[in-house]
Amino acid sequence: MTAFLFIRPLGSRAHLRCFAALFVSIAFGAGNGAAVSAADGIETTVATDIGFPEGTIFVGKRLYFVDYLRSNVLRLVDGRPEVVWHRPGCGANGLVQTTGGLIVACFDSGTLVAITLDGKTVSEIDQDESGHPFEAPNDLAAAKDGDVYFSASGNSRNPGKVFFLKPNRAAVEVASDLGFANGVGLSSDGDTLYVADSATGRILAFSIALDGSLGPRRDFIRLRDTIPDAKPDSFKIDGHGNLFIALYDAGGLAIVSPAGKLISVLGVPGDHHTNVAISPDGASLYVAAIDDDPAITFPGKIVQVSNPIAPSRSGR
Repeated sequence: MTAFLFIRPLGSRAHLRCFAALFVSIAFGAGNGAAVSAADGIETTVATDIGFPEGTIFVGKRLYFVDYLRSNVLRLVDGRPEVVWHRPGCGANGLVQTTGGLIVACFDSGTLVAITLDGKTVSEIDQDESGHPFEAPNDLAAAKDGDVYFSASGNSRNPGKVFFLKPNRAAVEVASDLGFANGVGLSSDGDTLYVADSATGRILAFSIALDGSLGPRRDFIRLRDTIPDAKPDSFKIDGHGNLFIALYDAGGLAIVSPAGKLISVLGVPGDHHTNVAISPDGASLYVAAIDDDPAITFPGKIVQVSNPIAPSRSGR
């Protein structure tokens, strides 16, 4: 999730999102835009009336996502969104599948909540193993062995961070000093953790040690070198190691190769894009999008578009 401006009751952590949006806009500007290719093939809106969609993931063939504004976890059932879990004040944002269920990143309340796939709360944590509270948990990613990494975006006083969640659910800080820590994901071989820093327009890469700790950071791709207004949000990685990165202010998705080269920018309906899920067959992308329309109370939606580099379309 990248910060954006909307009205929320004072006292929640949502004001951090407003501050971050203002900071990023002033510090880095809107830029002049970049050439964007329109989505080709399937283009269907599969869910509407969402306050602020995020957290798109597939669990088997079922699409789960969140509505940050209403603090709901939802799933798509027979073409209709169904509320699975709700907690006022959580600010549900990121989702990841783990053994037995999901973990929800609560941006506003600073907690991680483990739930079953049917929405029963199992456990939660709100601080790292040193007793420090999480500041705006944002996105999560799981390795094949079940290890989980998650970002905490930070605020004007505290830098963005990345944490490693041990099997006993103790959280260890593994990276800090990020401008606005956002999407996280693991390479297809599990050896590298990628982290989106929305404030600088970069995707960072860290080598993963056997104990889960991270090596020195390096720039994987500086998106603003080719997309001046890029604010990378959450992303997913396909089986070939390509990154599909939601661009909050640049018209859709950036598709980046495992070598860190920009393949294309895919135009997707909507004014802002926060996350994406890749369908189990790899043929479609499900993009969390928001329209800038003050006449619409809940302007978020989930848009299905064809994957332009799916094996069946690219000839691989």
